Amino acid sequence: MDDFLLNPYVSLYIGAFVQWSFLMAFLYSLVTSINNPKKEALWLSLIMSISYSSSMFIDIQNISYIQLFFSDLITFLAILIVSNFLTKNIFSTYLLLGLSINSLLFFCMHLDVSVFNNSTPWWFWSFYSLGINLIDFIMILVLFINKDFLGLVRLKKAFFQ
Repeated sequence: MDDFLLNPYVSLYIGAFVQWSFLMAFLYSLVTSINNPKKEALWLSLIMSISYSSSMFIDIQNISYIQLFFSDLITFLAILIVSNFLTKNIFSTYLLLGLSINSLLFFCMHLDVSVFNNSTPWWFWSFYSLGINLIDFIMILVLFINKDFLGLVRLKKAFFQ
């Protein structure tokens, strides 16, 4: 398993970069919302920053996939509750979809490793490693650029209207 997945030091640095990026997204949103009546990015980036920064207080090497699943589920519910009080925007769409995909990947890894006791690397493990990091970077990017760069909001409107 160690030959296939990311080196623990590399994953530690990627995790630290993701935590730092969500914190910077929050600070960026704080600065840009000072004279702006719309505070959606501020509240949603605060939730994401708190959620991802909380991993500083846990042993990331010994946490299970189901615990990560529940952590993302709690963050998902917090964003869902807060977004009901805010105007609908692209931030909540991207964050909710990203957290849904991350949660699904965590749950599938839990099934594979803990329930089915699989210890042999296969294609899903590399898909998981790439998918989790890619989704995290997309969520960070949307908090900074505030654009529907993947067309998810247009796709959502096409399906629900």
